[in-house]
Amino acid sequence: MKQRRIITLCILILLVVTGIIVYRRIQPRLLAIDPVTPMPGDLVNIVGHNLGKNGGELLLDNVPLPSQAVILWSPVLISFRMPSNYDSATVQARTKLGVSNPLMIALASKVPAKAENNIVQQQPPSITSIKPSTNAQIGKLIELRGSYFGMPEDESAVFFSKVPIISAVEAVDSDNFIRVESMSLFIDKWNSSYISAYVPDGVENGYVLVRTRNGLSNAFPISVSRNPGRLSRGDSVTYTLEDTLVIHVAASLPDGRVSFILSKPPTTQYQSTITTIETGSDHLRAETAVWQEFRFGAADARLGRIELRRRLVIDVCEIKADIAIGSLQPLGAKPPAFLSSYLAADALVPSANPAIVSAALSIQKKEKNPFRQIVLAAQWTFSNIKLNEEKQILRDDAINALKSKAGGMRSLVLINCALLRALGIPAIPVAGFLVTEDMRLIPHYWSEYYLAGIGWIPFDPALAIGITPSGFRPIFTDRSGYYQGIDNRHIAMARGYQLLPSVPVEAQSKTKISWSLFEYDEAAYGLSYTSTWNPPVLLSTAIQ
Repeated sequence: MKQRRIITLCILILLVVTGIIVYRRIQPRLLAIDPVTPMPGDLVNIVGHNLGKNGGELLLDNVPLPSQAVILWSPVLISFRMPSNYDSATVQARTKLGVSNPLMIALASKVPAKAENNIVQQQPPSITSIKPSTNAQIGKLIELRGSYFGMPEDESAVFFSKVPIISAVEAVDSDNFIRVESMSLFIDKWNSSYISAYVPDGVENGYVLVRTRNGLSNAFPISVSRNPGRLSRGDSVTYTLEDTLVIHVAASLPDGRVSFILSKPPTTQYQSTITTIETGSDHLRAETAVWQEFRFGAADARLGRIELRRRLVIDVCEIKADIAIGSLQPLGAKPPAFLSSYLAADALVPSANPAIVSAALSIQKKEKNPFRQIVLAAQWTFSNIKLNEEKQILRDDAINALKSKAGGMRSLVLINCALLRALGIPAIPVAGFLVTEDMRLIPHYWSEYYLAGIGWIPFDPALAIGITPSGFRPIFTDRSGYYQGIDNRHIAMARGYQLLPSVPVEAQSKTKISWSLFEYDEAAYGLSYTSTWNPPVLLSTAIQ
């Protein structure tokens, strides 16, 4: 009996603690207020969490602000006009779930003035106009005019809403924002009163904001034209993978070392990834958004088995493009700078190869529409280059496949990308896996192409043509759907050509890693070792 009472008491305590944790997670919370020293009538933005979809009450010193003073209320942002009857006040949000934490605000006229030069230097940016503010297009320039934009620097960026209506203004809120750095290729011009920027992929009707080291601008409304078409997202699946690399360092010179380059699954419109190092993090020497370098040296010799193990949590959604084919326009003779690398030849994609150029010219004579060119390019590739599954070898590259008229899926996809670039259509190869119905991973390759007004569109030329890897059943019943989208059974592991740490060619080694598009995966100097790259293992799936 006593034991039962103890168990019952423990359960009650657990329920109470759980309830407190859940309540704290759903309770409204204010994170920041901008500006903190407004003038009467100024627009004030409050960023927070769990602010509610249907509004609530904004409290200044526990007194509700008149509803007409609240301009916008969303789950992450409240905008209101500062009244004149307060010198300073605590600001709180009241919703059905409770009252938030307080933030302080004070009228600028009541704050002690600083030296004039400092005031000018510390002014937050202000947007007075955007052109066009309606019918903006993905990949096209918009012009922002205003003041206090400053000069391009690390702290400065333009933010675009990627969720309709919601206009979160917190720079780190990647769920609601697309951040364009001031020094990125998406910025055409930037000075103290003028910014011209290309509209990035994924922008929805909402707001544009500018952030500098001096603060955040007002939220300026913008709407995006969908005349050429738009992308729509379907069901998503979360995959948890584990990959391992086993190393034995046998012997080494005093300054010997070996580096291993592991790809980080890319984050795209149809995929988001969290990469966690479970073992071997002390060997991590360098990292970018797309790769990790692990390094071993003389001190690791004769340690026996050394294991690197990573866990990859990858969320993949089905994505389809609804393309208004008749409304498509070529990029033109002078494409935007942010697309230049996806139109030029590189170590993977031989778009300047004479055979590719000749094929592109023959297609252009038949068809001027970009989407129809994409279809013709896929048909040319798989008609002129024989797919040989046995060609999945170390150097299954496009040049050799063009010479021999045969290659594996890797080389055919690279050739297809080269043909698209030669046609003036930006293209990126993608390496990864197909997930079968029985949850096996099949190495596979596909592509992405770019259409002005829509953005990057993933597609699978092999599946679209009717070529299906053994063991995989296509999700799209109409195969042509793979020309303008992919299903949620495509896991991307690498995307496009990437610059790696500069090492001598003689030190480089390309291993049998189908899921890597890197020029090399290992680089060794004065060190004897063995390595085993184990294919990623699918641990679990969760349908969202």
